[in-house]
Amino acid sequence: MDAHEASQLVLDWHDCHLVLAAEEPVVLGTGDDVDLIVEREYASRNHARIERRNQAFVLVDHSTNGTFVQTEDERLTFIRRGELRLWGDGWISLGEPLTPQTAVRFRHT
Repeated sequence: MDAHEASQLVLDWHDCHLVLAAEEPVVLGTGDDVDLIVEREYASRNHARIERRNQAFVLVDHSTNGTFVQTEDERLTFIRRGELRLWGDGWISLGEPLTPQTAVRFRHT
C-alpha cells in the first residue's frame, strides 16, 4: 500500500500502542491531557500533534526543543515549530536525538 493511501497510522511507544484512523488529531507530550504520554526530559507537555490531511499524516511540532523524525529512507529531519509529512515507516523523538529509549515508532497500515 502506498503511504499516500494509508488508512491508519500506528504509533508504538514502549508498551503503548495508538492507532490513528479518524480525522481527530492526536497530541504527544508529557501532559496529563495528551493522547500519547512520552515521559522524556526534553519533551514538552504539549510537544507535537499528528493530524490527518486528506490521505496523509502530518506531524506539527509546538515545542521549544523540537522533534527528530527519521523516515523510511533513513533521512533524519529536525523540526521546531514546523511540520513534516510522515510517510512510510519511521521513528519520532521528542526534544532529543533518536535512540532506542527515545523513539516512538510510526507505521502506515
